[in-house]
Amino acid sequence: MLKEYACTYLEPSGSERKTVVVANDTKEVIQRLKEQGFVVVDVKEKITKKHGYILRKGITISDLYNIANQLSILLRSGMKIDNALNLLISSSRKEKLKEVLKAVNQEIKSGKPVTQALEERKLFPPLFISMVHVGESIGNLSTAFENVANYLKFQIELRREIINSLTYPFFLILASIVTLFFMFNFIIPRFFAIFETTGKMPLPAKFIFAVVSIFNIKNFFIFLILILLLYIFKKYGIINIQFKGLSSYANRIPIIKSLLFNLELSRFSYSMYSMLRSGVDFVKSVKLSAEIIQDSRLRDALSGSINEIKKGKRIADVFSQIAILPDVIPNLLRVGEESGNLQTIFLELYQIFNDRFKNTIRRFLVLLEPTIIVFMGLIVGFIIISLILTVMNVGMIKL
Repeated sequence: MLKEYACTYLEPSGSERKTVVVANDTKEVIQRLKEQGFVVVDVKEKITKKHGYILRKGITISDLYNIANQLSILLRSGMKIDNALNLLISSSRKEKLKEVLKAVNQEIKSGKPVTQALEERKLFPPLFISMVHVGESIGNLSTAFENVANYLKFQIELRREIINSLTYPFFLILASIVTLFFMFNFIIPRFFAIFETTGKMPLPAKFIFAVVSIFNIKNFFIFLILILLLYIFKKYGIINIQFKGLSSYANRIPIIKSLLFNLELSRFSYSMYSMLRSGVDFVKSVKLSAEIIQDSRLRDALSGSINEIKKGKRIADVFSQIAILPDVIPNLLRVGEESGNLQTIFLELYQIFNDRFKNTIRRFLVLLEPTIIVFMGLIVGFIIISLILTVMNVGMIKL
């Protein structure tokens, strides 16, 4: 289970720094800091009250977008928050969503602030809560919900774009698996049933025969049952399976590493833009935006920059010390600090990294699709050559 650790370390220059690292244990924290060339002075587990945000079963991010968008429209038209929630409750078709909205409305009617009522339901993400809190504090909830809706819309469109981009490669891979399954279970076994008694099969044919004996229907169903059991055990918390090793190997592939890195930076930049636009202070915006990043190195680096910013250092100078960030970030932030318009700068950064992400996806798909086709062609070609060699070696079929 991931935990937060408060760390004190020395830079190569001898300066003492403090940061917060999210890791499984202290050993992992020390290893990460040492890999970056730091001398670890102290590591302590940070006891913090974590937000219990979790999407309930049957409630999707699209539902949260609809709530924020409709509340923004209703509040802008002059309707009170409790009446707006009543209207959403009556129009909602999901019982679980109705239960949440009813509970929120009851809390608001009892005198609690909107932010507290939303936070206690543990359904809404921290960014959602923070934006609403700022809007409530300045008496402008309609704009706060509009900003939330824009951010959730960005998340939905980004996810849809990724899925659409990977649909065709997924179809190719699925078609390849189905083709190989059909050949290994229905065509090749019947062919080898004729020739295996002769004992004159060449080495490639023996290899294909061995593969066919492994990828048969019986083993296929056993594999499916094991996958289903693993899914059930993981879903109900009986076992805890993590794929850190697989993701770390994937990150070593240059094009995938670039793809994921640009995706993380585009999400971070848009989150910062949304938070700053809503009136959230810069330090809290960095903290909340860093939490949505999956890359541990990038997340730790951005989280560690918070302490430096609190000391009064220029934001551009702090971000320029983060080696893994591209130069365009501190350069544009320096312009934003001079002009006093960091919000627009982060929108510009989002557009830059989003374009890079899209271009990387295009290059990835340009390489992936022919790779799948060539790989399948090599496999099928190897099978055909093995069958032809078998026929040539036998020379005659005894009926």
